[in-house]
Amino acid sequence: MQPIWNRAQFKQTGKDTFLSNYWPFVGVCVLLALLSGDLFSLQLQQISRELVSNSILIYDDPSLGNAVAYGAQLLSPYLAPFVAGSLLLSLLVVFPLQVGASRFFLESRPGYKAPFQRIGHGFVENYGNVFLTGLFKWLFTLLWSLLFLIPGIIRSFGYFAVPYILAENPNLDHSRALQLSLQMTKGYKWDIFVLELSFLGWFLLSGVSFNIAGIFYVNPYYQATLAEAYRFLRENAMANGYTNSSELPGAQPPLWSGGTGVGL
Repeated sequence: MQPIWNRAQFKQTGKDTFLSNYWPFVGVCVLLALLSGDLFSLQLQQISRELVSNSILIYDDPSLGNAVAYGAQLLSPYLAPFVAGSLLLSLLVVFPLQVGASRFFLESRPGYKAPFQRIGHGFVENYGNVFLTGLFKWLFTLLWSLLFLIPGIIRSFGYFAVPYILAENPNLDHSRALQLSLQMTKGYKWDIFVLELSFLGWFLLSGVSFNIAGIFYVNPYYQATLAEAYRFLRENAMANGYTNSSELPGAQPPLWSGGTGVGL
């Protein structure tokens, strides 16, 4: 029997998992946000985009005169190392951290608290392959984005499962990890989009609360729900023969809830 996508169930199970592991989830999400989210990486990316946009506007506006255009010309050589540094940080630190956080979320279940140090999983388990996978993930998404914005967005949803796949098996070849994610998300990209969109109200609440709601409820709830969506994609991929337990061996603990069911 094929598993059925159930957004409400993902959210309920994710909430149960998060609330039964409240402070560890909050701690992991805060660390993830500090290094890869609102408080650091995304700000760098936003600043980079604004600098690039402003430079383009300056060059395209003749009313600003040659002096301003010359100033933008002086600024532009500094943009490349700034953007390159942001990208390098993302590949060397942020993506491995996402893999480690994915491992933590997959191990966490109601009644079982995953060790907080699992967040370092992406750094200590075949870090080179994790980095290489993140690099190709970024590169292929960029190439698809060059075909216009929509193909790049679709491809980014196609790579939704990559951090979770590496969380299970960091030794899986980078090309296979990317291919497997595309197979797992085939026919479900829209469902993943709708699942993320269903948190829009929560994100708005987080914004108006100066991210207090985000830190202590929304972000952990969101991450726990995404982990449940991956569990479904994994189960579906197993049922359809896209992969097997040698490629995706699961995340410890292998047994939970009184010894019934696998860790995923």
